[in-house]
Formats: sequence, C-alpha cells, structure tokens
Amino acid sequence: MDIVEFLTARIREDEAAALKLLGDPTLAVSGEWYERRLLRECEAKRRLIDIIESARQSVLAALVSQELADAGWVPDVIEWTTLSLNTLALPYADHPEFQARWRTPG
Repeated sequence: MDIVEFLTARIREDEAAALKLLGDPTLAVSGEWYERRLLRECEAKRRLIDIIESARQSVLAALVSQELADAGWVPDVIEWTTLSLNTLALPYADHPEFQARWRTPG
C-alpha cells in the first residue's frame, strides 16, 4: 500500500464515522458542528492529496520522458511532495497500516 492509498482509505473511514454520528439523533450541537467540520477537513485533505499527487506525477513523467532542460528542481519537488504526504499521514500514525518511513522528522 502506498501513502496515497493509505490516506485515501483513512479519509473514507473518517467520513464514514462522521456521517454515522451525524445520523445519531442524540448528537449534541457541538458534536454535530465537529462532525460537519470533519467532513470539510476530509474534502480539503482529498483536494490537497490530488494537488500533491498531480505535482509528483508531473515530475515523474518529466523524468521518464527526459524533457528536463534543467533537472535541478526535480529533487526539490520530489522532497516537498513526499514531505507533504508524510505530514498528512501523521494523524494516522497509530493505525496498523501506517509505515514508519512515513514519519517525518519534526
């Protein structure tokens, strides 16, 4: 499982849990506010992952096609995309499928 698959699965789990709680008629107003915010955070994370993954795929495509006039920027892009995805995974560090290599030095 790569980190994008891992994050996508965790976001789906978070959304499912939030939707389940929102269906509970005994949920307090503060709980409802929190669950709705969690759903918005899930959408924001999904969009961020799409942006990061798009950048990562563009760099990899450029490497494969060897259309790099100045390849000096490639390591920087690969590093920031990797660090960004690893950072998004940190809240799930206690999940059994979390991989230690995703832990960013902090």
